[in-house]
Amino acid sequence: MPFANDCVDAGYSTLRDVPEVTIDQCATGAAQLILRWPNGSVIDLTQYDIGNSSSESSSSALVNGVRIVVKEMPSDDLIWAQQDADVIDAQNGVISFDYSPSNKFTLRSGIFTAEAQVWQAGTIRKIYPFFLVVNPSLSSYAQENNQNLSIAEIRMSMRDVDPEGNFLLDELDFKTNEIALMIRKAVDYWNEVPPPVQTYKATNFPFRYHLSVGVVGLLHQMAAMYKMRNNLDYNAGGVTVADTIKWQQYENIGTRLWDEYRKWVRDKKYQLNIEGGYLTLNSGYYRGYFWFNYYRR
Repeated sequence: MPFANDCVDAGYSTLRDVPEVTIDQCATGAAQLILRWPNGSVIDLTQYDIGNSSSESSSSALVNGVRIVVKEMPSDDLIWAQQDADVIDAQNGVISFDYSPSNKFTLRSGIFTAEAQVWQAGTIRKIYPFFLVVNPSLSSYAQENNQNLSIAEIRMSMRDVDPEGNFLLDELDFKTNEIALMIRKAVDYWNEVPPPVQTYKATNFPFRYHLSVGVVGLLHQMAAMYKMRNNLDYNAGGVTVADTIKWQQYENIGTRLWDEYRKWVRDKKYQLNIEGGYLTLNSGYYRGYFWFNYYRR
C-alpha cells in the first residue's frame, strides 16, 4: 500500500476525516475552528508568518492569513461565500470567522463544501477542508426558505440522538460529518443518473422524505463496511466480545433503503421527463380580432 506507507513516512500515523462546523440559518455570530494536520496534531500557523491577529490583506488580496471559502457543491464554478478569518491562537491553529445573512454564510440552509485556505506572501500554502452545516430556520427569507432536511431530522429517524441511549456503543452511531457526506452523496446520485431533467444541490433538494431514506441507507452501508472490516470476536476477562457481528444486519438495512431510493429516483425522473415532453401548440387556422375592446372570432 504505497499511499499508506507514504503517510507513515511523513509522520501521519492515522488519517482523520473531514470535520464539520455547524451554525444556524439567519443567525449572526462567530465560529471557531482548529486547523489540524491529517494525523490530528494542530497546525502551527506561525510557520507561515501568521500571528495572533486579523488576516493581513493588501486591498482585496490576502497576503498572510486564513480565508474561509464556501461553495454549495464542489463542482460549482462560483464561490457562494468567503470571509477572511481572525487568528485567535496561531501556534495552536485556532481561527474564528464571522457569519451572518449579509455575508451569505447563513443566508441559505443546507450542507456546504468549505475550506480554510492558509496564505503566505499572497500564495496559498495549505488547504483545510470541512463541511459547513447550516441548520434551517423558519425565519429565513422567503426565497431562501427551502426547509432542507436537517442533520437532527436524520438522527431522529434513526433514534441516534443520545450517546447514553446507545448503551452498547456509549456514543452516537454516526458522526455529523458522516451524515453531511451522505446527504451530498444522495444528491450526487440524483444528479448523475440519466436523464438530466433537473439538477439539485445539498442546499435546495426538495424531496425531503425520499432524501432521508437514501441518506439512512447510505449510512448503514458505510457502517456495514466498517464493521465487516473490523469483525473479530475476542475474549476479555472470560467474556466473549462480538461488537461488530451485526454488520450483515446493517448491510441488509442499508441495501433495502438505498434500493428504495434508487427506484424512486428512476421513477421520479421518468415522470419529470414525460411531463417535459408535452407542449401546447396553437392552431394555424385560428384568427382573432380586437374591435373596440371586444374580442371576436
